[in-house]
Amino acid sequence: MIPQNSSCGFFDSEYKMEEQLPRNFTISFKEISVDGKKNVRILFNHKSQVGDMINDNAYKDDFYRYHDIFHYSFATLLGWSPCTRAMLKRKRKSSELLDEIEDGARATITEEALSMIIFNEAKHKDYFKSSKKVSKTTLRIIKEMTENFEVKVRSTSEWEKAILKSYNIFRSLVQNNGGTVEFNLMTRKITFVPI
Repeated sequence: MIPQNSSCGFFDSEYKMEEQLPRNFTISFKEISVDGKKNVRILFNHKSQVGDMINDNAYKDDFYRYHDIFHYSFATLLGWSPCTRAMLKRKRKSSELLDEIEDGARATITEEALSMIIFNEAKHKDYFKSSKKVSKTTLRIIKEMTENFEVKVRSTSEWEKAILKSYNIFRSLVQNNGGTVEFNLMTRKITFVPI
């Protein structure tokens, strides 16, 4: 059973707080050099490190080390991010079905794949600095890849807005070599704060 979307746009409002995406949180992206490679350490609410440090995993510096901004932005603007749920330990474990399908490996891999597809387009468009459109092909792929998940109720317009907003923040992180980002799911607002 796919969770019903509440009037607030949350897929998890019927679950206990520990299984909900946090409604207000901050993520700090701290760029650190390790053996000559640029890495990013991510901190949740200025305290706990989330996951391992990330580098570009590429021959050429393309700033993919900041790509987790997309997951947190999707959580905030679309109410959906299996990756964010996994990273922040907010999976809906009280429902075996949701834990397996909506918050499980396939959903997480799907989101990571979408991030990479979008990122590849963004690189060719200067990370959407001047272009304010996501290609219809990419939006079609997103809709097709998410048609079996709760986020299928989100329109291509909502996806496009979420993508463009996340890249706006992404460019600020790159320009400032990191920073703190404030996420508010209640107002669907994302704010960048320089270090």
